[in-house]
Amino acid sequence: MTADDGELEALYRFVNNERVTPEELLRPHFEATVRRAASTNRVVVAHDTTGFSFGGETERQGLGRMKSASAHHSQGFYGHFALAADADSGAPLGVIGMVPIVRTDEPIPYPDQQSKRHERIREFERWSDLIDVTCQRLMDCQAIHVMDREADAYELFCKLAEKPADFVIRSKDDRILDVPRGDQQQPRYLHAAIERGRYVMTREVELSTKRPDRLGRLRKASGRMKRLARLEVTVTQVDIRHPPYVAGKSRKGSTLPRAVPVNVVSVREVDAPSEQAPVDWVLLTTLPIDDLAEVELVLDSYRRRWLIEEYFKCLKKGCAYEKRQLESKHALLNALALFVPIAWRLLALRSLARETPDEPGLPILSARLLKILKARGKRPMSQTPTFREAMLAIAAEGGHIKNNGDPGWQVLARGYVKLLYMELGYLLAERAPRCDQS
Repeated sequence: MTADDGELEALYRFVNNERVTPEELLRPHFEATVRRAASTNRVVVAHDTTGFSFGGETERQGLGRMKSASAHHSQGFYGHFALAADADSGAPLGVIGMVPIVRTDEPIPYPDQQSKRHERIREFERWSDLIDVTCQRLMDCQAIHVMDREADAYELFCKLAEKPADFVIRSKDDRILDVPRGDQQQPRYLHAAIERGRYVMTREVELSTKRPDRLGRLRKASGRMKRLARLEVTVTQVDIRHPPYVAGKSRKGSTLPRAVPVNVVSVREVDAPSEQAPVDWVLLTTLPIDDLAEVELVLDSYRRRWLIEEYFKCLKKGCAYEKRQLESKHALLNALALFVPIAWRLLALRSLARETPDEPGLPILSARLLKILKARGKRPMSQTPTFREAMLAIAAEGGHIKNNGDPGWQVLARGYVKLLYMELGYLLAERAPRCDQS
């Protein structure tokens, strides 16, 4: 990202400066994301956590221990993000919040399960903290908070319901339901209630390729192949009972309500390939499920969650964040704050090039950048360049070969950096005094 050693030294001084903070660096991006969200009908806010590991023998100041299948002593931290997207079109709108988590204490030895439980409870607060931040920033928007199975927690249901804030959370537990004592007709557990649910539709959905996570790789799981899946959807409504223990506290001493009413959308794949695990989603939501359109909104909102996984790939592969040689947590967090909006722009460009390839690319790239791409002429472009034309033109600057299919994160990011340098040269040429030619 720097042209010479002088610029590199200036960048190092900037990110290491104690007066420079990631909060201040990210504030303009957060504000711009809120403005983009306000112009939409409703937004999906995808919450998720990823780990950033930094290798090398030198200990980096302020970093903590990481869980890794390949390097047990790697240093790093975890980043908990909230990414906003247009609920209707799926267009990424920007990052709306970020919480870093650093494990600086010593690993808890086996079998000290009590201490491990307290550590998980402490780290779990990141979900609650980011919900508070995103709800405050999106006060004027209809936001749907989408989370995966790690957020299947009774205290989060209560917190979101209290805001109130709509959510779609994938369930991982068969929870106890709140039913009248002595009532033998109603099911007492979530999965039993799902079996009695109302059939709504069968829908075909294209599933993307998904590699197994760290735990899956250890178990030698095959991951998920790209395919067109037939999904059978049923719905029901339940009251989830307060579990015996929440965040280490018993039900007796809890201030949380006795039960939380939620709607349930069950999604199961039929006729899945024999070598593939079928899709089986249990989605808990506060969104209505009275008609087909409302159920489809729940399903589509959860499917928008894949955007944050692609965003993490862009940060790690496209921006090569984990390869940065900065030596302190402060500098690395400042560098991450610089990459956050860059990764969003690349994600938005690639996502819109796939979803709406023929739409004009001006909302993501400025008129000046499009003008530079057209003048460069590596790829033919129309008078009003589309998202796909702009993406392929940028990828060509990064060395992309058209016959190789859609560009990956590395080549797209490399081309985008070159484009920014060309824009810098363009601006300098505009400001330079004209020389009279004799």
